[in-house]
Amino acid sequence: MALVNAGMPSPYGPGGTNPYPAGAYPAALNPTSSTTSSHGSDRSMAGIKQCYHCNTTTTPLWRRDPATHQTLCNACGLYLQQRHSERPRELIEADQDDDDDGVSLGAPDGPECSHCQTRQTSVWRRNKEGDQVCNACGVYERLRGTPRPLSLKRNKIKPRAKH
Repeated sequence: MALVNAGMPSPYGPGGTNPYPAGAYPAALNPTSSTTSSHGSDRSMAGIKQCYHCNTTTTPLWRRDPATHQTLCNACGLYLQQRHSERPRELIEADQDDDDDGVSLGAPDGPECSHCQTRQTSVWRRNKEGDQVCNACGVYERLRGTPRPLSLKRNKIKPRAKH
């Protein structure tokens, strides 16, 4: 096996060995160290980022604790930045319980579309007969002059893409 840098001087001097002891750097700066967070998960070692405080693995933006440099999700990072304290467990648990991705503005016992029987819509409308209909059914009927086919009904409201 030939040396890659044959004939080149070692960056560590004439001896060619690293002069720094193995534990000279903190674990966060040492790529060969394998430590886990005090919260008991080693997902970061598998290549998955995880919030140090709430253990979430999805966020629109990853942040860092300014004091400890631990990885934080956007919610925990902003809370810490604005209030100078960790995000309370009640807020974290409320976010984890709220797993509904769609927009649900209608209460479960609230109004119901007289055409497709949905209870979720951004706006309630009235059709020509005066019946209360969801936004999708109302707009479809107003533009096309015919009731919206029930085959077009979706379980969740899909928000428009932001350009």
